[in-house]
Amino acid sequence: MIYDTNPITREAIDKLLKKNASNQANLGTESTDLERFEAKVKWAELHRKIRTLDPEFAEMVQPQ
Repeated sequence: MIYDTNPITREAIDKLLKKNASNQANLGTESTDLERFEAKVKWAELHRKIRTLDPEFAEMVQPQ
């Protein structure tokens, strides 16, 4: 897994994961269906970027 052996790749993936964590944390009980859908779409985009950096790691953090 590239994530474990390449610090540059790890940093890039960590930034993408942090962005997703922020997006998810900003959803609340009053979030609309559209806001939840947009967060899901953003996660799919971030996941695609992760997959280009490390396909094996991306398998471990697949979107639901």
